[in-house]
Amino acid sequence: MDVKILKTQDEINGFVTNSWRPLVKGNEVVVPEGIRANAFLNREEWERLDSAVIARARQRLNAWQDVVNAGLVTRTTLAEEYSKWRVASERIAAEVNMDFRTQRGEDRTDRKTYGVPVPIVSAQFSIGRRELLVARSAGSDIETFEAEEAGVAVAEKLEDMLINGETSIVVQGSDIPGYTTLTARYEGTAEGDFGTISNIYPTFIEAITQMASDRYYGPFGVYIANTQYFEMQEYYADGTGQTPLQRVEGMPQISFVKPNDLMTAGEFVMVQLTREVVDIREAMAMENRRWVSPDESRIHFVVMAAAVPRVKTDYAGESGIAHYSSC
Repeated sequence: MDVKILKTQDEINGFVTNSWRPLVKGNEVVVPEGIRANAFLNREEWERLDSAVIARARQRLNAWQDVVNAGLVTRTTLAEEYSKWRVASERIAAEVNMDFRTQRGEDRTDRKTYGVPVPIVSAQFSIGRRELLVARSAGSDIETFEAEEAGVAVAEKLEDMLINGETSIVVQGSDIPGYTTLTARYEGTAEGDFGTISNIYPTFIEAITQMASDRYYGPFGVYIANTQYFEMQEYYADGTGQTPLQRVEGMPQISFVKPNDLMTAGEFVMVQLTREVVDIREAMAMENRRWVSPDESRIHFVVMAAAVPRVKTDYAGESGIAHYSSC
């Protein structure tokens, strides 16, 4: 019996998902051995469909993309179903003396282990062979709307996991916490409704002060509901010509303030974008894969990604995340 050794990431993904992606060489689509070539799209059709998925998906990534842009992504494979990391306690204070060789008290750090499941997020669509033939005979491009919508669905779910967590997936007793659901996050209340702009700046001063007391000093990214974001753009009546948004973003601890569609009205989260606070464990980047129905009448596609946000708690039970409400 012949045994195929899975060497590349795409071979592993194909084995696990029982699907495949074409390899484009020049003007040709290279079809895997054993697959009927006449059942699939040509190079131009495939590239149009694939690029539509990626282009549309990127428009909705905000908080997720900020983690990616910060370089906080670690790679794995689909063989990892549960991702673990450890955090350590502090050592005792260093000693001051004139002879380091003297045997004195020794200390070891204690460790805690945390973990989250690594889910597969996917959305499916299909194209009928007749639809494909009609488009070809009319000399028109294939319709990419369903591909775009599938890409949006996957992108939005990844974003939702980061903001709100995911409790439907539980592995080894752990679900997936998000910025607004992590137990260790600091939960604060605004100085008052942001409709009164004098409440805005003091709220952020309080949040930064609280984070500093837990040894998180920034820089912080802020994700805020649309209503409160627009309230931050009102002008002060003190003649400075400034808005609360300008003053908050002018604070050295704040990198940016961004509206986020998934934030609940009246709330914002402030996150230190460093590895000890959050990162992404990625087994498969978002991609479009396909297979053919047994009667070859339809081409089935799935836009999928296997990744998880790891929103973290330190050894002391604190986190570099502040979650404010009543804004």
